[in-house]
Amino acid sequence: MDREKFLFPGRHYFLSHSVGAQPRLYADAIEAGYADPWRTDGAGVWDAWFGTLDRFRAGLAPLIGANAEDICPQANVSSALSKILFSLPERGGRRKIVLTEDDFPTVGFALGQARRMGYELVFLPGGPQLADPDAWAPAFADDVQLVLATHVYSNTSIMAPVAEIARRARASEVFSILDIAQAAGGVPIKLMEWAPDFAVGTSLKYLCGGAGAAFLWAAAEAAEQSAPIDVGWFSHEAPFELDIRRFEYAKGAARFLGGTPSIAPFAGAIAGQQILNMHGVDKIFAHNQALISRLVGALPADALLSMTQEGARGNGALIKVRDYDKAAAALSAAGVCHDTRLGTVRVSVHLYNDEADIDAIVDVLTPYL
Repeated sequence: MDREKFLFPGRHYFLSHSVGAQPRLYADAIEAGYADPWRTDGAGVWDAWFGTLDRFRAGLAPLIGANAEDICPQANVSSALSKILFSLPERGGRRKIVLTEDDFPTVGFALGQARRMGYELVFLPGGPQLADPDAWAPAFADDVQLVLATHVYSNTSIMAPVAEIARRARASEVFSILDIAQAAGGVPIKLMEWAPDFAVGTSLKYLCGGAGAAFLWAAAEAAEQSAPIDVGWFSHEAPFELDIRRFEYAKGAARFLGGTPSIAPFAGAIAGQQILNMHGVDKIFAHNQALISRLVGALPADALLSMTQEGARGNGALIKVRDYDKAAAALSAAGVCHDTRLGTVRVSVHLYNDEADIDAIVDVLTPYL
């Protein structure tokens, strides 16, 4: 699927969980959406740059099942989480924030700052049970302010039942955030249908957009209840009013934008969006899952530390080996780009991988299993 549209540092690229492969037109996209207007448009550069942000939102929207106007560009997921956290209305008796032991550490670091406001963090146990909606029951108690659910967990590749979590949170009047960083671009997402309050993600991974092009999605009702403290002139309803004594929050997700946004990362990210939208995430997910199934079927049953069950897994895998250093050296010699977690070989597949990639990694690893 469009392997020729990407650049790879090796023959077999399995790092989409960390950094998605670079589109060949990435530099051209930055030139068109950022550098060229800066060089040629003079005072009109701002209109051109705002147009770039609009195109980023429009390209991302179908990939996450959203409306473009509900998407707010962000520098990274941590910043997006902090903006949401410190914007929520205080509600008497709701002093708990629920997350899990398997969330990416930046989630805990950002949400942990809520302790300074008197909140308590509650960590649900990690592991396969996170795929069971009932394991999330503590998140829907009447003393909970916020629950964060990761759609696909970084290490285990477990998919949480995010649609049901969002539904139960809404019924319990608990604010919900979905972390879709490891899902966006590789797993179908339907934010408008699932109706969480917020979602956060990044273009760095399966969206193949590089670093710096993260995003925050806010449902209209949740946005109107939010009063961010990290604001700037683009959080204002009329940024060019330029009255220093008057501030009024912008409507919807725009209130989370803050000061002058970066442009170049979002210009570059458009290149990846265009490729993904040509195929659609449903087709990409089916392709990826067929490759994961091929990998699972070719390895011993006890070789996988990550989720192997169809319908409950993302696009990554952790493979146990007897001697990681030797296995890593063999993989590098064969041009297999991977990384490691928990002493395992960590890999992921995407639209530019094929059956030959899977066969190559199995052949290299077999002596070390």
